[in-house]
Amino acid sequence: MKNESQKTIDMITKIDTGIPINTNNRILDNLYATKNWYFGFDENNFMNKDQKDAGFLIVTYKENQDYYNNDILNTYAQFIFDVVNNKSFMKFKKITRIYWNWYHPGSIMQFHMDNKKDNAFSIIYNLHNNDGGTEFKINDKIDFYKSVASEAIVFPSKLYHRGIAPKLNPNRFCLNIMLEI
Repeated sequence: MKNESQKTIDMITKIDTGIPINTNNRILDNLYATKNWYFGFDENNFMNKDQKDAGFLIVTYKENQDYYNNDILNTYAQFIFDVVNNKSFMKFKKITRIYWNWYHPGSIMQFHMDNKKDNAFSIIYNLHNNDGGTEFKINDKIDFYKSVASEAIVFPSKLYHRGIAPKLNPNRFCLNIMLEI
């Protein structure tokens, strides 16, 4: 019988979406042209002049809250959600949040949860190959998932995780979708 921490680790799923690189490049072109980037944040929700930044962020959808609507980016996010939902062992009900993340080699993120609810799950979708990725912290054990283009990582939103900036590549772009099951 598996213990609770093993069950949680088993809930982190990598999915090869098969989405063409050309589609990802069109998404990147739209992200480059978007002017609504702002400093990202983790647990503390603010930027401190004496700390490294946590990358940049665009919120294009957030249920029951203000956000910058971008129909093009949201259409791509919905498409990625549909592909992941079709290939996942779980079936998701709805999207509750769409974040686009941009990290550079100087970005440093903190471990955080996207949501503490049991029915909340997150998708990290990698738009391109780079040496950055996502780390998960479970019972003081850290697992690293490198950014692989067109790969999605699905996990319970209550898992502590953080984005890892690239060291060798100039940028890391990814999509974070939060959803309900």
